[in-house]
Amino acid sequence: MDVFHHSPCTVDGLKKVVGREQDAKTVRELLLHEEHREQMFISMLGESGIGKRTLTMQICKDLMRNFEVFVWYNMPPDSSMEDLLEEVYKRAYKRIHKHNETPQDNGIDIVDKLYGLLTDKSYLVVLGGISSKTILNCVRASLPDNKIGSRVVLILEPECEEVAWHAATLNQEGYESKSIHRLSHLDEDTSGELFRSRVFAEQGKHNKDTKDNKGSKYTKDNKNTKEKTYEEDVFDVTQGHPLGIVVLAGLLRYKEKPVEWDAVLQELRPGMEEAEDGQDNPITGLLLLKENPGEWKTFQQQMTTARETKLSNRMVIERILSASFDDLPQDLKSCFLYLAAYPMNVSLSAGHIVRMWTAEGFIKPRKGRTLEELGHSYLKELVSRCLVELESQNAHGGIKTVTVHSRLVRFLQSEAREASFIEVSDRNDILAPASVRRLSIQDDSGTYTTFSNKFPKLRSFICRVAAGNSQSSDKSDQSKKERREFPCGPRLACVVSSPVTEEVAGGSNLKSHDLKFLCWSKFLRLISVQGLKLQELPDEIGDMIHLRYLRVECPGLKKLPRSIRRLLNLQTLDISKTAVVEIHPHFWKIKTLRHVLAEKLTLPTSLVNELAELQTLHGVVAGEGKWDQGRSPLDKMAKLQSLELHGFNAANHGSALEGALTNMHLLGHLKLEGDGIPSCLFTGPILRCLQTMELDGAAKWPVVRWDIVRKVRPNLVGLKLKNNSQVPKELLDEMEAQKLMLLS
Repeated sequence: MDVFHHSPCTVDGLKKVVGREQDAKTVRELLLHEEHREQMFISMLGESGIGKRTLTMQICKDLMRNFEVFVWYNMPPDSSMEDLLEEVYKRAYKRIHKHNETPQDNGIDIVDKLYGLLTDKSYLVVLGGISSKTILNCVRASLPDNKIGSRVVLILEPECEEVAWHAATLNQEGYESKSIHRLSHLDEDTSGELFRSRVFAEQGKHNKDTKDNKGSKYTKDNKNTKEKTYEEDVFDVTQGHPLGIVVLAGLLRYKEKPVEWDAVLQELRPGMEEAEDGQDNPITGLLLLKENPGEWKTFQQQMTTARETKLSNRMVIERILSASFDDLPQDLKSCFLYLAAYPMNVSLSAGHIVRMWTAEGFIKPRKGRTLEELGHSYLKELVSRCLVELESQNAHGGIKTVTVHSRLVRFLQSEAREASFIEVSDRNDILAPASVRRLSIQDDSGTYTTFSNKFPKLRSFICRVAAGNSQSSDKSDQSKKERREFPCGPRLACVVSSPVTEEVAGGSNLKSHDLKFLCWSKFLRLISVQGLKLQELPDEIGDMIHLRYLRVECPGLKKLPRSIRRLLNLQTLDISKTAVVEIHPHFWKIKTLRHVLAEKLTLPTSLVNELAELQTLHGVVAGEGKWDQGRSPLDKMAKLQSLELHGFNAANHGSALEGALTNMHLLGHLKLEGDGIPSCLFTGPILRCLQTMELDGAAKWPVVRWDIVRKVRPNLVGLKLKNNSQVPKELLDEMEAQKLMLLS
């Protein structure tokens, strides 16, 4: 049973559909068309930043309950067809089987697996990044047309209009043109509505009052001239482009009216960027080819209009982004620029981001607040400024995951490259490795090979390789791929390429990557690698005495070198997606540790040193040894804010565990999985800061009323129970009466 917080979203920046009500109505009708039960492909077509993703997301949130399976996936530019189908299969499987892990590959073709999984189920699949008719044909072949109203929504850029028209031909006759929905710029009224909804953090409805920074009342029906002028100026600056409106609103939210607003809008007003562009006009030379003044005039008007449109599309957003970026405080500017290390259309964990910012030294200490608290406030400000998009929240209303709009990612990468802040690449052919300070490798194509370069000045190494795509470098591209054919239509065949693993029976002869090239980078502060075929870390990693952050998400990694105990400045160790179960006991003597995240890492039976900075301890196992009360490892971690412990039992760990929990006054999240869950969790005058609990195991539930639980746990907002059969019925009923969501 899950009991989770149900309160609405409270963080500024969560997207609302403003000014797109008619678009939303049209798309909803297509999705729920009762008379069209056949499979339908619907294309959302429009330029970057026009609001395709926002509109689609809001509609899907409203309608996903009408479908048995809902899947959303953005295909990275260089990923393979098989990667796309595998991701759709994994996400659909988790929806159907309640988030359980997908089964191991048993040799069945991915098309057959996906087709069979969705047979007899109504599904809504939203796909971004489909760039060719060939890919679309393969998608169609893998999704059954089960005649129960299934829908596939494609989010497409203008350059992929051909894909939209091809998708239309796959639909039932008579729906070809209806299935393509084009989004255009907003008109002046809807632009004003969207602007108000963001700059005043309101819904922008005509009948709602809002207030400016000075507290003066402002309504739609009774605007003063100045407010109307602001909306007109915003429309002139943005030309009704939704992303431009949103980012400009985020900028003005941090400015005082009227002086600073006027200054910003004056600077961005159309024509300012062309004031110095009065020479070398390319139109002049072309006019010489025209035969009479009439042709001259007509041609000049056409070229001027085309030039202005092109300039508008290219420059409007960039100028607004530049103004918003330049307005950031220096610390926040570094944090925002750091997001250039990641590709478009990926979810970013708030926890990971903040821990990396901390390791980089971007967050300056402030009395009374931890670095992590400051980091989360930085992230919240970026969301409030509409530079980062809030994707999901945790149970207590904090930011859980965010995304960065593709247009903003391109802007950030350009700024980062110009400032030599970070080198971002999808390959390992770095032009000047000797001067690189931060390096981000983002590979979705399966072409990653281990570096042979030396990076003597490298401070940060971030590498993300799509799961299953990392390859060995000792064979040609052709030998790394296997090719399969399957039908994609009446007369079509689709060829799918995927990497061949260099693994023989029994797991021997496995080709893997290594990080030995980093041994020459003595100034490294941060290492974050995901998806590589790593079996071990180099022993020389212990010589990286400046290392503060080590994250390895590589399932093949089974052990850590003994030298890891020498990383005396380490703040974060994240091995949560590895097979590591043991670590050198002296590792726990590192006094700077703030976050340790693992899968099944065994704790020692006791610790000598106090870990006064440790805030997060996830994925640890109690082990077989007996814990002595007052001397258990948890007794040295009194400042923990998040604990996830497995494998304990009442005989060896019960008393010591209960005693240690008594001293954890800052604990906000607790996950326990074992035999003998302490009964004090619901009765003792402890853990008053606790917000979420996940419990899996036998427990002696006290007979206690909910009002007593609420008194001793005033901040509890989320509860997940693996088995509720032992919970007293009265308490369970009272939990339900609190309007908490119960999930079995």
